[in-house]
Amino acid sequence: MKKYFSSLIIVGSICLPSLAWAGDESGLYIGGSVGQSGIDASVDDIGFDEDATGYKVLFGYNFGLIPLIDLAVEADYRDFGSFKDGKNNIKSDITSVDVYGLAGLNLGLLGVFAKVGYADTDVDTVVEDGKFTSSESSNTYGIGARIQLGSLAVRAEYEEFDVDNIDDLSMWSLGATYTF
Repeated sequence: MKKYFSSLIIVGSICLPSLAWAGDESGLYIGGSVGQSGIDASVDDIGFDEDATGYKVLFGYNFGLIPLIDLAVEADYRDFGSFKDGKNNIKSDITSVDVYGLAGLNLGLLGVFAKVGYADTDVDTVVEDGKFTSSESSNTYGIGARIQLGSLAVRAEYEEFDVDNIDDLSMWSLGATYTF
């Protein structure tokens, strides 16, 4: 029993310093991601279910107020890519500017987070009859995980966008951020 207790104390003393400094990467950060965007929409009798390669560039600020907890604000510009449906001769280009509040659990090297925000989304659609443009503000939310290596973090995220007239608009992405 003494060996078990001693081992527990040694392991705890090794892990404690990294947890105590878990919120130390606070400050301004910038980054970007590349990933897979998906759209599922239907207008009249035409269904549109396509995927495209998208990207985003972002900046944010992590407050680092509480050890183990990340609280941040983040803004990004996102290009979902070009969605083409050759069967119905439809092409849509979708971009957005997003603002988020993030909350996460920071365990030193690893972390997970959730985000809720607001998106201003522009949809440019070309159909045989002409070009249609719409702009809409909507809610957005997502989840993610990260690996932190000093000031550099590698992030994987999934985000959903509640845009009217689009049943499902989402993006999986992998990217990196750098904290100053």
